Amino acid sequence: MPFWMPDWVGMMSRAPEFTVPEGEGYVYLIADSHLGTTGTPTGEFFEMLEALPDARMVIFLGDLFRVWLAMPKFWDRHNRQIIYGFRRLQRTGVPILFVVGNREFFLPESPKAIRRRRLPFDFIASEACVLNLDGKRYGMAHGDMINRNDTRHLKWRRISRSKPMEWLFWMIPGWLARSIANQLEKALAKTNMEIKVQYPLDEIQAFAEAVIPGLERFFVGHFHREELLDTPGKPGSFVLVPDWFSRKMLYRLKGTGEISRLTFVRGEGFQSEEKVGV
Repeated sequence: MPFWMPDWVGMMSRAPEFTVPEGEGYVYLIADSHLGTTGTPTGEFFEMLEALPDARMVIFLGDLFRVWLAMPKFWDRHNRQIIYGFRRLQRTGVPILFVVGNREFFLPESPKAIRRRRLPFDFIASEACVLNLDGKRYGMAHGDMINRNDTRHLKWRRISRSKPMEWLFWMIPGWLARSIANQLEKALAKTNMEIKVQYPLDEIQAFAEAVIPGLERFFVGHFHREELLDTPGKPGSFVLVPDWFSRKMLYRLKGTGEISRLTFVRGEGFQSEEKVGV
C-alpha cells in the first residue's frame, strides 16, 4: 500500500474514545462551516452556538475555518475572534470535541498540549474518534480520507501533516506561513475538479463497511451533502452531516440514538426540527 493511502481499519484501531457526561440534553454535530469565507458571517455562527438548547456536548466535524494554522503565532485577528467565541461557549461548561478536517493544520491531540496552546476544545481527534453516549458508541471523522481516488489530496494530506512540515512552519514567521497556507488552499481548490464534483458513493460504502462494526452509527462531514446509508449485513448506519456553510444546518443526537436536523436563521433562531432516518 502506498505511504499516502489511508488505512481505514488502522485508523479506527487507534481512534481515541470520548464519553459524553451523564445528564439530560443533546449532542450537537456541526460540519464544514468554513468560517472566514465570504458568505459565512462569524456573528451568525456564534449566535447559533449560543442558542443551542440543552447541550451536553458540541462536536465540530472539521473544516471549521476556510484555512487554519493552529499554532497561535499564525492566528490573525479573525482567527482570534473565532477562538474567543469558542472560549465563551466552553466557559458555559459544555464540552467541545473537534475532529480535524482537511483545512486545519498542526492541532495537537493530547490534553496537555491542548491546554498549553490555549485551544478552546476539550478533545481533539486528528483522524477519527469514537463517542460513548448513554451506552451507545458512535464513530466520527471529517471524511476527507474516504475517497481513495483523490490521490492528489491524500498525498498532500500525508505530507502536510508530517512532523518535518510542522517543524518547518514552527520556524517561519506568521505572515509567511499564512501566505503559504492561503496560496496552497487556492491551488488545491482548483485541482482534481472532476473528482471533487463526483459523489464517490462506492468509496463511501466501502469505508462505511470497514469502520461501522461495533458502532451504532458513523458520522462524517466533508461532502457538503446530507444522506443516511445502511450498511448491508452490518447493524450500524452511516450518516453524512450537511454543511453549515451553505445550508445553515446541524444535527442533534439524543441519548436514545435519534437524530434530528435543525435549521438556523439569524435573528430568528432555529426554524425547524425534522427527524432524520425515519
